[in-house]
Amino acid sequence: MSDNPTTTARRDWNWADDGDLDGHYVETRQATVKKGPSAGKTKLVLDFHVGLDDELVSVWETTVIRSKFKAELKARGAADFEPGERIEIRPLKWREGPNGPYRDFDVWFEYAAPKPTAAELLDVDGIDVGEHPSFESDGGQ
Repeated sequence: MSDNPTTTARRDWNWADDGDLDGHYVETRQATVKKGPSAGKTKLVLDFHVGLDDELVSVWETTVIRSKFKAELKARGAADFEPGERIEIRPLKWREGPNGPYRDFDVWFEYAAPKPTAAELLDVDGIDVGEHPSFESDGGQ
């Protein structure tokens, strides 16, 4: 195989036939859709190495996949995923949305950003427990 993933032969991952994807991240790139209702449109494609043969496969973006990958990068404060990072994408059930049916996905990242704490979610950074009235010397009673 070539070391340049952009010019290496690859196949599209088929959720119905291939099931869950458990692969190692290669790159995110743009590609033009050749067939179907989106023909001619540019979409994101995520490339992974999978299996014992290290096969190179492509996952075309969906709104759900794109939003989960975008949220993960934002949480990390990073511009890209780690080369070779293990990522699992599991198709879930179809759901009904305002624009019609869509497939949900569960995504697991090997180097996932830490989950925010309650203080971060509530935007209470810098709270000084000693200043809080319920923590005074009377035991907060």
